[in-house]
Amino acid sequence: MKKIMIVCLSVFLLCACSGNTATKKPVELSAQNVIDKLADKKQNSFLLYLTTEDCYTCDEYEKVVNELLKEDPFDIYYVSIDLNEDDAKVVAALNELNITIGNFTELPMTFYFYQGALLPENKKAGYIEKDDYREWLKGLHLMK
Repeated sequence: MKKIMIVCLSVFLLCACSGNTATKKPVELSAQNVIDKLADKKQNSFLLYLTTEDCYTCDEYEKVVNELLKEDPFDIYYVSIDLNEDDAKVVAALNELNITIGNFTELPMTFYFYQGALLPENKKAGYIEKDDYREWLKGLHLMK
């Protein structure tokens, strides 16, 4: 009986000490996925950023996002824009997204959609410093 108690206590302590250390990561979406989310009243409030390959600023921006996710996990999505895309369906979805959110000429760009709407103050062009980003997210009630 004593051995069973010791084994049970050991298992309990191991389980209690091993918290979930998985870090939340940004979730990649296609332009069409974003359009679909905006149309769905259950999913149309979300944080999104646009990025592209071979972009130093975008890479640095992603590091800031990942640091903030470690501090206080929140949901964030991204679309990787290929400026040389030749697939007609993808180009059509990107054009529709461009109409929905306005020109995305400077990458990265960050958007917070609330109930499908995009207010001007919820659109950020370019790199965002970590402290500024944190304060903006706190103002949106996405971080504590």
